[in-house]
Amino acid sequence: MKDIIIWHNKTCSTSRKVLELMQGQTKSLQIREYLKNPPSIVEIADVLHMMGQEPSYILRKKDKVFQELYTGKILSNKEWISAMSKNPSIIERPIIIIGDKAYLARPFDAFVKWFSQFK
Repeated sequence: MKDIIIWHNKTCSTSRKVLELMQGQTKSLQIREYLKNPPSIVEIADVLHMMGQEPSYILRKKDKVFQELYTGKILSNKEWISAMSKNPSIIERPIIIIGDKAYLARPFDAFVKWFSQFK
């Protein structure tokens, strides 16, 4: 199996479940605690490209920081990506990167089905 990267938040139960599943399936797992080590603008743009998605797809709109700073704001895609890089808590999690593919691993059951293609 290719190297796997997880953008992980240890306080998130879904992120912990996904990590636990992957740790049992692969030895080539890199855990990135993205709140401590925020992704750059380029990394976020790359992940969105791999997903074929717009920034709104990975925005965590229920996050306290999002609520305080961004609720009701209309930003360009570049501005949203910059906001996510500056405020990583507004990035939905966990995000899994395998080769040139990335996936927002929620809901958990949908992730399990997606992840099974790499076994």
